[in-house]
Amino acid sequence: MHKLKTTALALAGGLMLMAGAAMAADPVVLNVWSDPVRLTMFELYDKTHDNVTLNITTIDPAGLVAKIQLGMQSKSEVPDVIFMNDIGYAAQLSTRRSNYLLDLTDKVPQTTLDEFYPNANGPCYINGKLLCMRNDIAHDVVWYDKPLMESLGAKVPTTWEEYQALGDELVAKGYSLGSPMVPFESFLVSDGCDMVMPVEGKDDTVKIDLTTEKCLKPARMIDHMIAAGSLSKVGPFDPAVVELVKTGKVPLMIGPTWFGEYVIKPTYEMAPGKLAVALPLKWDDQTQPLTWSWGGGVYGGWKDTKNPAEVADLITWMSSDVTNQTTAVTLPAHKPSSIAWGARLKTDAYYASPDVFDVQVAAAEFSHPGYVSLRFSVEDALVKIVSANIAKGISVEASLPALQTELTNLAKLNGYNVE
Repeated sequence: MHKLKTTALALAGGLMLMAGAAMAADPVVLNVWSDPVRLTMFELYDKTHDNVTLNITTIDPAGLVAKIQLGMQSKSEVPDVIFMNDIGYAAQLSTRRSNYLLDLTDKVPQTTLDEFYPNANGPCYINGKLLCMRNDIAHDVVWYDKPLMESLGAKVPTTWEEYQALGDELVAKGYSLGSPMVPFESFLVSDGCDMVMPVEGKDDTVKIDLTTEKCLKPARMIDHMIAAGSLSKVGPFDPAVVELVKTGKVPLMIGPTWFGEYVIKPTYEMAPGKLAVALPLKWDDQTQPLTWSWGGGVYGGWKDTKNPAEVADLITWMSSDVTNQTTAVTLPAHKPSSIAWGARLKTDAYYASPDVFDVQVAAAEFSHPGYVSLRFSVEDALVKIVSANIAKGISVEASLPALQTELTNLAKLNGYNVE
């Protein structure tokens, strides 16, 4: 926000007298690259901080990494602060060739970090350094049509074993449990499968082992349900799946916290008063769920900025200011902000129960610690190997050896050591 500068007063006869007060300092100028959604949030910071002026540019999130890499190579147009809508961008912008991100480890108070949900900032810790801060969380929960489940006499499952049994029960009545394609990774890692998991204490080292029962068990479950017809072979945005939900043939599905507001309501067109949510599923041999995530953006800064203190303050404010985050689009990663944000859900008549937010908060405690930033896409590998094989009639279990090879090759190609 610009301040008026104090100027000298011109007196008659050409005499110039300086005002007694010291001249006000010019505000620090920070160049910010934002996506369209976060624009108003950055503008709020600009309006409420007289010591800083933000020059905000709205860019296409998909071109962010390439644009920054180009700017760094040409030594021009490098922003001080960015919003990354893909957690993978943090890893891609902290390599030797693209060493962009500012180390925030000693710049953000531990008391502030402690206010975030468990593992919320996991994607921001790269080789032991805090290189970004999380805007929102997107862990998986169980979404279900409450009156439809009641009319079917069906019980909401609490375990994966019950989930499979529910599918067998409902498919005989002409119903489905949706699609495993996009939350596919969440199914496979639900029992602790080492599908590109970081190795603690070892920089740039991941463990990839898809041969254990922790991987085979969920793979067999998916295979059983696809064969039975209780899970679709196509993704949740495929017209066939959309039509199934719209016609009331999918009484329960697994999806991230934002699924209700941004998919089930507008895309699936579920009527008000029907949608409810339950905690993530666990396996019978687990003491608690281990739930994956799908999404959640992060803020980062430039390591060569001339104003690191102001950059750190802006990133911290964007991710943890309660007033700012109360009007955020999706569930804030900062717990106090999320409590204020979630108040509206408790009175939202669209949902069948006022506990939608409370359940999402409780589910956040089970977020998978392996949900981190990587320099390559595991999802792309799943689509290339597993989804393609499913379309050919090849099982998920039979696809795991090829998937392990693909993931290992990708990891090594991107500079990781593989255990």
